Amino acid sequence: MREQVRGLDHVGLVVPDTEQALALWRDRLGFAVTHAEVVNDDTVLLTHLDLGNVHLQLVQPLVRPHPLHEWLDRHGAGLHHLCFAVDSVDVAWHGDGVGVPPDQPAPHQGIRGRRSVFLDPRCSGGVQVELTGS
Repeated sequence: MREQVRGLDHVGLVVPDTEQALALWRDRLGFAVTHAEVVNDDTVLLTHLDLGNVHLQLVQPLVRPHPLHEWLDRHGAGLHHLCFAVDSVDVAWHGDGVGVPPDQPAPHQGIRGRRSVFLDPRCSGGVQVELTGS
């Protein structure tokens, strides 16, 4: 898969309220919002901020029940995942037998029309890793 990975695309933070999070990241620290989009059948709001060579993605679940609300209940707001850009989600996902959680049978909708898939954290040392691309 190494030849497929182009680099770090974004760092994802799960937040209960995007506007509240923007008070820190945009207003106090000065990072510009590049884009925001509601994805996955209107269940998640993704907001990207430009950190220079990588984006910070604020991830807000919009509906209950949603797995990200369960995640927030267990862990609170904060670091959720690292996302790597790949040329092809399908090639990277299937190419080296990288593990995908059994409850994720197919890639999901990412931002700006990209496709994304999460790896099984048991295959990545407990770290939530997402791959995104075409």
